[in-house]
Amino acid sequence: MEEKKQLFEHLKSIKDYWVKTSVESLDENADLIWSDYEEEYHKLQCLLKNDEEKEAYERVLNELIKGVLHSILVMVDGGADLADKYTVDLVAEKHNKSMKMNGALHEEFYDYLLDVED
Repeated sequence: MEEKKQLFEHLKSIKDYWVKTSVESLDENADLIWSDYEEEYHKLQCLLKNDEEKEAYERVLNELIKGVLHSILVMVDGGADLADKYTVDLVAEKHNKSMKMNGALHEEFYDYLLDVED
């Protein structure tokens, strides 16, 4: 389903954007107007100075955001405690079809990331 691929591409671009934005905010001249935690970023700027430290931060953020997206998709797939109360779905409006058809979104998303990321 083309819609799934587009969904996964968009989720990846969201992840990539926020990782990049956060890492760029480690620069002491960064405009932190977007953040509610400017002071915390200033502390991180003092702690994470060299490229190796910033790359470690980037890898941790990437993993964290990937995990959050995966957990949201697990919830949509019905694999979270919420499913005991009710289930949610992602529907492609164009065809009025569930995105959950033919496989688990959370597994397919990880497979997609394995295919497109280094």
